[in-house]
Parts: sequence; C-alpha cells; structure tokens
Amino acid sequence: MNLYLALFIFFNFSFALAGGAILPPSNTTKAKEVVRDIIEVHGMRLKGRITNIGSQKLSFRLIHCDGVNHIYYEDIDSIVTKYKYQISYNRKKIVGRVIGIVNKEFLKVQLSKEILLVKIADIDNFVMSVQDNDTVENRIRNKFPYTSGDMSLGLEFEEGTNNKVKTDIMMNWWHKKAGNEMHLYVDYSKETTSTEDTPRVQNKDELTSIFTDRYYYQEDNFIFASLMGEFDRPRHIQSRYVPAFGYGYKFKLDKNNFLQPAIGLAYISTVYTDNELYPDNTFTGAILALNAKYSFDDVVIINRLIVDGTIIYYPSLANPKEDWIWRSSVNFTIPLFDFISMKLAIQWINDSNPNPNVGNNKTTTNLLFGIDF
Repeated sequence: MNLYLALFIFFNFSFALAGGAILPPSNTTKAKEVVRDIIEVHGMRLKGRITNIGSQKLSFRLIHCDGVNHIYYEDIDSIVTKYKYQISYNRKKIVGRVIGIVNKEFLKVQLSKEILLVKIADIDNFVMSVQDNDTVENRIRNKFPYTSGDMSLGLEFEEGTNNKVKTDIMMNWWHKKAGNEMHLYVDYSKETTSTEDTPRVQNKDELTSIFTDRYYYQEDNFIFASLMGEFDRPRHIQSRYVPAFGYGYKFKLDKNNFLQPAIGLAYISTVYTDNELYPDNTFTGAILALNAKYSFDDVVIINRLIVDGTIIYYPSLANPKEDWIWRSSVNFTIPLFDFISMKLAIQWINDSNPNPNVGNNKTTTNLLFGIDF
C-alpha cells in the first residue's frame, strides 16, 4: 500500500460522508432544473446558492460552475433565496429565507410569520437548513451551529530495502458563541523505520494538545485560560503540562482575519523518560503568545488561500536563559471543495531540553489533506 492508494481511499471516504451534492448536475435538463438563490450584482443576475456569509464578502456557488465566487456586499444590489438557512447571531438561532440586503450591512430574513433585519457583522453561523439539505455534513452543522473545525491526515508507507510507516494527524475544534470562544488543537505524529539489517526504530512518537478558553469582556479585549499537554518520547519528554492564564487583545482586520497578541502567567511541569539522567523540572514562567490569520481570495489557479500562524513562548521568571519553551507554526490551507482542504503545515519546536543533542531546535513540514466541518 502506498501514499497514493491511501489518499484515494481517504478522498472516497470523505465524499461518502458528505452525503452528496446539493445542486443538480450539469447534465440535468432544463425542465428539471430548479433555480434557487438569486443575487444581482451591478445588474447581472447570478443563480446558485450561498455557501458562506463573511464580514465583507458573500460566498456564492453558481449553478453548473465549479468553484465559489466571493462577492463584496457593496457590489450586491439584491438577494433572494429559495433555500432556507439557519442563521445564528447574538446567541439566537432563526431559520428563514433571505429576501433582501439593506444598506449593504443587514440581511432581511423572512421567517414564517415575521421579517427580521440581521446585522451581517453579528452572524456567527450561516448554513442551509436540513429541510433543503439533509446530508450528514449539513445535519451536523445545523445541530452544532456554534461549532466548527477541521481534521487533517497525512500518511506515508514505504516497503522495500527501507520499511517506513508514518502518520500525522492534526485537528482544530472551535466553539464560538457571542463573547465566549473555545479552541482545541491536537497534533500527533508517529514514525517507525526498519531495514533488512536493522530492527524497527521509533523515530517519532509525539503529541501536542492545547485547549484555550477566551472570554471577550469587551469587543476586542479578552481574558483567557489555557492548558497545554504534550509528550515527545524520542526527545525524552515523558509528559509535560502547562496551565496558563492572562489577557489579550484582538486586532480585527475584518470578521475572519485578525492579529491576536496575549500575555500572562504559566506553570510548567515536565517529566522526562529517564529520571536518573534528567530529573523532573518545574518552574513558573510567563506566556507570550501571538495568533494570526489572513485569507487571500481570487488567487490564481487555487482561488483561495488561508494563512494562519501561532507563536507561544514560555520563559522562566527566575531563570529565562536556562528554562524556557518555544512553539511556533504556520499553516497554508487551500480549500478544495466545500468541506475538503489541503494543508501545508510548518512547525518550529525549541525548548531547554536537558539533552541538547536530542534537538532543542526541531523543524517539521507536513503536507496534509483534511475535512472541514
């Protein structure tokens, strides 16, 4: 079994899970075709369906066309949908049809007995109702309107003079509701190799997980609490736990793009695999963190590119030159379909490991394919 076969199986499983397409296929006859959502842009009528509501742009998939169009609200003259959508905003959930846009910043939504004006900037989730789309993916999005995430997988199998099995799993989970935001990040890697003359060797067996809860007491100001847990057996780290708390500020470039620095206090506790050579180490430190995300639309060939990155630095308050931890990463994500993406993930790991020969400085680069939910 090789990498291409593994990716083939993974893609087929992903499509099966999605439950099928929404719009009629391109060979559907006009007699059977049903026009759904209609948007007028500078007098031009577009037919298809809305796939996302952003802060500045609306994402729209045209009938019989591949890819998604991203349209600025300022260019939209009117919106009328025949699909019903579940809209979550300001801790409320409504289901209805969009029948207009007001002042380029409000959607006019027709419910069963009333019409509401919903501010676009307040929308946390916009997804087609299960009445019009009963696929598994859409049912999950309706059931958990404030929850989103992605799971990416990378596999490598090699058989011959060198036998290698490598697995990389990366997952992000977000829960955003009004002023509260929870994020769980999990990254696991394992790699074993062997040859005809050498026994199987474990090159990688590492896990990093970070749970963060942010509470925005003002629009851009927040306090946070986080817990990082990890192990890295080849680097002699049996277990490490880092609880932290502090304050941060979110510089919004728009609703989806931001720069978010944070500062606080942390407690670092590390247990090493060989206690005789490397005694357990604990210290109180600071946390200096920076998260950022930016999306590029209308990129040549790939259409859309999402770049996000994280820097976390834990220096000891008593002896920052001897005890410290550094974690940083940057991800380049290309959405391939509504729910499938390709990710290039680059990570830099650096800390005051008691054995420098194991590698205080470590860089990993992974190409992963994932499911967005």
